[in-house]
Amino acid sequence: MTLNMGMCDKCRKVVSVTHHQKNNKEYLHKHCPDCGEVETLISNDASLYRRKREFLSEHKYQGCHMSCLDCVHKVPNIVFVETTNRCNMNCPICITNVPSMGFQFEPRMEFFDRIFKYCSQLEHPPSIQLFGGEPTVREDMFEIIELAKSYGLIVRIATNGLKIADKAYAQKVIDSGATVLIAFDGFKKEMYAELRAHPEALGLKLKALENLSGHKNGKVVLMSVIDKQINGDELPEFLNFCVDKPHIRGIYFMPLTHVWSKDRLNYDPQRTTQEDIENFVNKAVGGGAEFVPMGSFEFNNIQKVLGNEVVTFAGVHANCESLTYLIPQGDKFIPLSRFLKHGFAASVRDLRELDKRVARFIGKKPAGLWLKIRVRIELAKVYLKHWNFSAMVGAKGFSAFIRWMRILVKLLMQRPFLEVIREETVFKHPNVILEIIILPFEDDYTLESERLRLCASCFCYVDVGTDTVKSIPFCIWEKYKTVVMKDIAEKYNKEGYNQGLSRAKQKVREGEKDKEGVPLSRPCD
Repeated sequence: MTLNMGMCDKCRKVVSVTHHQKNNKEYLHKHCPDCGEVETLISNDASLYRRKREFLSEHKYQGCHMSCLDCVHKVPNIVFVETTNRCNMNCPICITNVPSMGFQFEPRMEFFDRIFKYCSQLEHPPSIQLFGGEPTVREDMFEIIELAKSYGLIVRIATNGLKIADKAYAQKVIDSGATVLIAFDGFKKEMYAELRAHPEALGLKLKALENLSGHKNGKVVLMSVIDKQINGDELPEFLNFCVDKPHIRGIYFMPLTHVWSKDRLNYDPQRTTQEDIENFVNKAVGGGAEFVPMGSFEFNNIQKVLGNEVVTFAGVHANCESLTYLIPQGDKFIPLSRFLKHGFAASVRDLRELDKRVARFIGKKPAGLWLKIRVRIELAKVYLKHWNFSAMVGAKGFSAFIRWMRILVKLLMQRPFLEVIREETVFKHPNVILEIIILPFEDDYTLESERLRLCASCFCYVDVGTDTVKSIPFCIWEKYKTVVMKDIAEKYNKEGYNQGLSRAKQKVREGEKDKEGVPLSRPCD
């Protein structure tokens, strides 16, 4: 077994790492032969951190030496594609913009065609997330979306939302059919002033979200960076904001990742961790919000039988993405666990046990009708065991029985499912459920190879040297992106986008270092 590896906080060399706890905090202990023993805080709540690891206790974690450019990586189920490093904000905390990279990256359509074709040919084609920089500054962004869709791929746009504040442009985004992931860090102007250097951005983002209100069917997700020293206390306001906005179907909360250079932002906050945000959410809903590792949503055998789509982030490390669901009730959200007899985690655990049992039924031939029926019956048993059907209709005993009979009759009459649910259950809100995902992206200090080995969230790019399409885990992309994107820019950039390229090439060739003394190409092997 390869040792778990990370990066030394001082010299950035790849070194072996181990975990240890102290005062209910989880630390990554690094053993550097040059700098000695170094430790980095990775969780402010070690009990929650360990609980998730125990939830997937059957997983055997292996590290690697993080030679990611040469690695044949795990097939991703979500792919990030750099569209440009131009941006209309250029936030100091961002590492993928022209000011932070020193050159322009604006590839031609040929670059995207190579990637989309490759992704479409995978056994389970991943969703495509257009990334940047700011994708909306590209005049041909909608052409890129159409190209991806022509290959049958699901498209998501990660945007700061400023251009969507224009109603006509917002309508074009809606018409594109792409899911919009809009960066929204709360309601405090000081958050945007301190970390984004754009206090006026808040008003534009609110206008953008208003313009997207016509984007139905789960097409808008908030991406929210949380710094416990600035906006950690805002989560109740976050949730209240979403209650009457059915077009917002989820929030991706991200602990502030420490990747900025000190010459662009002189800020050294205490680390906000994944478990901090989980506790913030739990407090905001009055308790009972159970977060489950998204890696546990790997139901491969059930999917083989029923043909369901692969869940995004399925199979990732226990301490990577975590998930909970909230249900709107009146003017607030309450945890899904209040409608479950044994809690959210217990229901997921039983589904995982069912998936193991299904493995024994599967043969070499495609699943037949009777096997599909058998699996559906077993799924129904799990639902019957866990769902609190009285709580779902707000009644008990015979009254609850009558209510469920009415639901069954209406469904047999082919009434729309959601319409019946809103009529006969307590789920009357247009937004039936709100998905909360915590995305704990790693930086140089928290990076560890056992998480990278299981990463299903990757950047996809064209390797200019081998002329092949490759993928690389999201959290280590920053270590390689300067040299990789520079090579891509030289070959694929659109005409006229050559700012800084000759100088960038010279810097990498000469082994120039950044302000912290780290090589610009960040080689990890």
